[in-house]
Amino acid sequence: MTKSAILSGCGTLCDECEYHRGEKTPECPGCIALKGKPFWGNCQTYSCLEEHEVEHCGLCNEFPCDKFIETYDPSHGPESAVTRAGILAYRAKHGDEKTVELVMRITHSE
Repeated sequence: MTKSAILSGCGTLCDECEYHRGEKTPECPGCIALKGKPFWGNCQTYSCLEEHEVEHCGLCNEFPCDKFIETYDPSHGPESAVTRAGILAYRAKHGDEKTVELVMRITHSE
């Protein structure tokens, strides 16, 4: 995994986010660095991860739960939750490095 690659607990690759890359303001270092308090409010997924004591949703015994499926960025639509669920299932089985490679392949082939 590259040094800058940050996978959030919800399955988002921060490196693919325009706020993380500084293309939009305010710049965002990611939910992990902000302890679940990004510029848009409190991240309920981050709070849930802490409550369940897991690094990412894919490692939770309740995954995929309704709370996860119903939480998504409105600009990406509800199907993005299903995509992130697949990414997290892959991450749980194959680890961070292979997951970053997968997401980079997917996002840069479109």
